[in-house]
Amino acid sequence: MSDWTGRGKGRSSKNQGTVTAEGGPGKGGGRSGSQPTIESSSSWTGKGGGRSSSQPSLGDSSSLSTRSSSSGSSGSSSSSSQTDDPEGNFVFALEIDGVEVAQFLECSGLKTSTEVFELQEGGMNHRVHKLPGQSRWENITLRYGVTSDTTLLEWRGEILNDEFDAGSRRNGSIVVKNNQMEVVRRYNFEGAWPVAWEGPSFSSSSSELAIEMVELAHHGIYVS
Repeated sequence: MSDWTGRGKGRSSKNQGTVTAEGGPGKGGGRSGSQPTIESSSSWTGKGGGRSSSQPSLGDSSSLSTRSSSSGSSGSSSSSSQTDDPEGNFVFALEIDGVEVAQFLECSGLKTSTEVFELQEGGMNHRVHKLPGQSRWENITLRYGVTSDTTLLEWRGEILNDEFDAGSRRNGSIVVKNNQMEVVRRYNFEGAWPVAWEGPSFSSSSSELAIEMVELAHHGIYVS
């Protein structure tokens, strides 16, 4: 059946030539046998100019993780830093000229404010200049339980008896303590003098403490 022609009238084996392995370029102008062959992929560089085998290779994966591990360690050190817990507002004392004279139940008036001076500039309608004016401190108000100590009453008596002089102004501190009675903060005031005093209200049907109040004017507070 070597000389048989099929139904489609194809080429018979008598007229067909044999294809040689070293023939010239085909009908499409392909690569001829005389062109050099492609070498092994170890030394080949692609069309995009990629990395060849002569370029240094990446090291092991341990060197790649150096940055991430160092950043992780810095993050852990910052997260491990501790912050102080806020202290309670129930343990505090009053010192006058370095001497503790009373432990108070309430303290208020640790406040400062500054007057705002408004300046209107001509031709500037979208805002008003706000400048600082005079600053002032609020009076400190202290409430404490009645004891046998009369230091604050005698200090107030100097004002009532018209004995006010330079010695009537005294420095002091509001001392905040923790549960172990350790000092954690001091609100120091300067040039203070008692502007008001109020005695307790008594009631035979009450079991509450007898409370006195003293109000101090001063020249300013600084925290230490």
